[in-house]
Amino acid sequence: MSIILGSLAFAVATFLSRLLGLLRDMLMASKFGTSWEADAYFVAILFPFFLRRVFGEGAMTSAFVPLYSESKDKNEFLSSVLTGFTLILIVIVSVSMVFPEIVVYMFSSGAPERTKELTKTLVRITAPSILFVFWWAIAYSIENTRGRFFYPALTPIYPNLVMIILMLIPGLGIYGPTWGFLIGEGIAFASLTYTLRKHKLHITLSHFGEFLKYFFPSFLAMSVSQINSIVDTNVVSYYSSTNRGGVSYLQYASRFYMLPYGLFGVAVATVILSTISNDRENYKQHLRKGITSTLFFTLPAAIGLVVLSQPIIRLFYEYGKFTAHDTKITAQVLSAYASGLPFYGVYSTMSRARHALKDMTTPLRATVLVATVNVVLDLAVGLKYGPVGVALATSIAGLVGCVYLVLKEREKDLFESENIYVVISSTAMGLLTFWFSTLSSRRFWVLFSTLFGVVVYLSISFLFFRRKLTSFLKLKKG
Repeated sequence: MSIILGSLAFAVATFLSRLLGLLRDMLMASKFGTSWEADAYFVAILFPFFLRRVFGEGAMTSAFVPLYSESKDKNEFLSSVLTGFTLILIVIVSVSMVFPEIVVYMFSSGAPERTKELTKTLVRITAPSILFVFWWAIAYSIENTRGRFFYPALTPIYPNLVMIILMLIPGLGIYGPTWGFLIGEGIAFASLTYTLRKHKLHITLSHFGEFLKYFFPSFLAMSVSQINSIVDTNVVSYYSSTNRGGVSYLQYASRFYMLPYGLFGVAVATVILSTISNDRENYKQHLRKGITSTLFFTLPAAIGLVVLSQPIIRLFYEYGKFTAHDTKITAQVLSAYASGLPFYGVYSTMSRARHALKDMTTPLRATVLVATVNVVLDLAVGLKYGPVGVALATSIAGLVGCVYLVLKEREKDLFESENIYVVISSTAMGLLTFWFSTLSSRRFWVLFSTLFGVVVYLSISFLFFRRKLTSFLKLKKG
């Protein structure tokens, strides 16, 4: 399957899951707004989300996929990884449940006392989901090595569905989505257990040491990158001590930022990892196509989010306890996040390409650079401007990381000439979409504005590089 078709399969499944996730967030915003309870919930799920990114979108898959692909005894290798990490994570889960204040002070040291106390209680509920996330990530990675992207990418739909159901049950309050998170992650893993049942598994650590040699550099890279999240939430937790909902503003805005990133940035990076792992000789060709695919989707998405940020937030969140003021601040945060979307998309694709070559060092150095820039900017502008400053710092750090990886490639002609047409098409789309969005102030007009923007972008793109668009739709071997 070609990179673009694999990416589209992944993107379609992710889109379906994110639609349900959007409904979940709308319900969350309506019931809890940007309250201290919402802040406590978002902090409580940050640690499992941190490990999901490490395992599902980062170190685990980056190290596991190439080694599993070339392993002669897949049963022994898989058993070793499962045994070793299950033991480690049982310890982490136990510590988190006994000492939940570790998570509280790691992610939200400046929060009001009542927020911290509630967070401790919620952390004890969400902590066991860490095991489900890991087991899910292993099964997910195995499916990817076999060229199967659609259903694995669809499985996050289960946590969203369970959380929605429990939020609709009267009397559960903030415990509804919290228990829904745990139960849903368990169901997501259960839906992929058929992959693990095809192997003859047993308790062993025979290949665990070998795996750690490749896992640790990637793990360090992902861990360092997640310092961004830790610093971000800590900075806005101090903002929250005098203003309501600093953490909530970040989380609500990041949902829309992560939608195109998950649909296209992570999609292309995931396919690139498997593609290059199975065909390293054509590394440059695959990487060039991956970068083009990433920019083709993420650049117009970023411009569209900036242009339509306020009407988007207003349509989906401004109900119940979510006020017009909340809409204004969240839209500003979304615009700041969206400006870095193309850079993080390319950054992710290039990092995974390196991982496929078993080069863990270059992405690690890039990640350290990104984290350093982000922390410095967080302290410089985040403490003063709150969540907007934090989001802007994140985007600038992504730009720096992207440039670093481009400069580290031996081959410098990584960007195909058609990318200039992507820039022109995206810019024209942004200008025309902004004009179209001003024609009506009705809440639902943003949906028509979005559709208008998509049609404009695809139409202009087709005029500029018809052959490239045609090739996107062709099934190619390689």
